[in-house]
Amino acid sequence: MRQREKLLNLPEIVTALLGAMAAVQLVASTAPATLVAGLFELFAFIPLRLSYLLAPGRVIEALGPDAPADIGAQLAGPLVWITPVTYAFLHGGWTHFSINALTFAAFGAPVARRLGAGVFLVFFLCCAVAGALTHFALHPFDATPVVGASAAISGTMAAIVRFAFTPGARLGDYGAVDGREARTAPLSQLGENRQALFFLIVWFGANFFFGAFPAAAGSSEPIAWEAHLGGFLFGLLAFGAFDHWARRP
Repeated sequence: MRQREKLLNLPEIVTALLGAMAAVQLVASTAPATLVAGLFELFAFIPLRLSYLLAPGRVIEALGPDAPADIGAQLAGPLVWITPVTYAFLHGGWTHFSINALTFAAFGAPVARRLGAGVFLVFFLCCAVAGALTHFALHPFDATPVVGASAAISGTMAAIVRFAFTPGARLGDYGAVDGREARTAPLSQLGENRQALFFLIVWFGANFFFGAFPAAAGSSEPIAWEAHLGGFLFGLLAFGAFDHWARRP
């Protein structure tokens, strides 16, 4: 009997993360407006809230006389510390979610197969945190909520550069060359690989362009390209350590 091919042949961890994001988006698109507002208030990443948590005096000084009397009640919250992770599961709409889901399926699957479920999950979440902290470092007093898995997905795209552009390898082989798994490329050698270098140039160019002109990406809201950059750089620099961790006996 001919074995039927799966419609979506994705690693279980990628499917699980996509399912979690889809479930959150379903709630956000069907729940009452007050509940959705509360969801984003609690779990979106807002740099100003983290700044107040770390240095409330600096925030009050930065806001000046325009700071409301109840600024502490508005910015403080029990879940601020986890928002650099939870924001990755929120999206600005189904279009935002769909674009991220397709990109994650394409680039996350090879990395998940290489690292394994547990290590990949940690890697994904660390990329999300790196993206949030990069945005925070550049916009510490910004009160605009940051949502979306783009920073974490950018980290998986960077990971691809470290192993899928090995000479002779194909993305579908997950870094295998002649039946042997391709080693993680040292950072010092990326400049010698034309494919990897071209990918890096296109990625950085596209992010800077869409960050400057969000309407070109079909977005009416500012794009947190700095978060994308943070997730990408973390994935590029740290993937070797995660790859080594995944291969320990």
